[in-house]
Amino acid sequence: MDEVLLVTGRSVVVEQVRRLAAAGGVLLRVVADAAAAGAAWRGAPVVLLGDDAAALGVPWRRPGVLLVAPSTPGQDTAPLWRSAVEVGAEGVALLPGDAPAVASLIATAADGPGTGGLVVGVVGGCGGAGASVLAAAVARTAAAADPPHPVVLLDADPLGGGADALVGAHDEPGLRWHDVLDAPAPLRSAALADGLPRGRDGVRVLSWAPWPEPRSAPPAAVEAVLEAAARASGTVVVDLPRHSGSSLLWRLDLLVLVVPAHLRAVASAGAQLPVLMGHAGDVRLVVAEPPGAPLDPDDVSDALALPLLGRLPPDRDVRSATGRGDPLPRPRGALARCARSVLAVLADPDDRSGRAA
Repeated sequence: MDEVLLVTGRSVVVEQVRRLAAAGGVLLRVVADAAAAGAAWRGAPVVLLGDDAAALGVPWRRPGVLLVAPSTPGQDTAPLWRSAVEVGAEGVALLPGDAPAVASLIATAADGPGTGGLVVGVVGGCGGAGASVLAAAVARTAAAADPPHPVVLLDADPLGGGADALVGAHDEPGLRWHDVLDAPAPLRSAALADGLPRGRDGVRVLSWAPWPEPRSAPPAAVEAVLEAAARASGTVVVDLPRHSGSSLLWRLDLLVLVVPAHLRAVASAGAQLPVLMGHAGDVRLVVAEPPGAPLDPDDVSDALALPLLGRLPPDRDVRSATGRGDPLPRPRGALARCARSVLAVLADPDDRSGRAA
């Protein structure tokens, strides 16, 4: 594991960063100024550059630099941002307030280099659209691919019914959201992947425990978990809550919007589109066709001005399984075709980049 480099002469910053590094099991090298860092300035995966050291200048600009400074009451951060721009730092963190962000960056560096997996989000255009079922089907289809690769199903809806039940991991031991959020430091990607319960076809799933009180998670914490999951797997499937805002949308490689072929559902989905289109680079449409649906999927696609990725007619076996609380049957028929279409678009960077443009 490479060392994280801390460049500062401020003892208060050294003390706080040492605690964060120790909690994450990360090696930390401390030098007073960038010139004294030598080859470590070029080779360290992450550099935490104190504002005092930034004022002395850096040998050359490099990626992976975060400017850190102690916070003070009524602090004017404009000079810090100007200094960050001058030295090529990618952001500013004030300690101790921004300790979670610094800890997440340290954990990322400790995981070592890696591009991370592709991330697809699935969200319903209205309640009961079937987004969770499609998310579970996409995850299982990806996990059963040849050759197989690790897949994480991330249940990002704290008020949903639990993605673990859909893939047969409800009674399996392993980490749930409260375990991850209550951890003293961000979990390394390998520890997260190894600790998650596994469902059908080997899908790793992170879901919410059945707590009696309302549940929530800070957006920054959810983003950090998503990044760790992406580093640990080939594909991450995120079951998104409606009205999810932009906290996760920016990280998606593909967003799938599931809309029933009803006028009210189309109107509800249309109300979400400004947020979805503003933060997600590529949004595709799947139209659910419940019995007696009055609209044609092509008409829904035209109304929302979204490319039609697939259609989901009624599936009696899926409906029976969800009604009983049983795991979903192995995806087949239209559900399997739709899941494969999602994965095909996700795996085609030219297709996705063209849509984003």
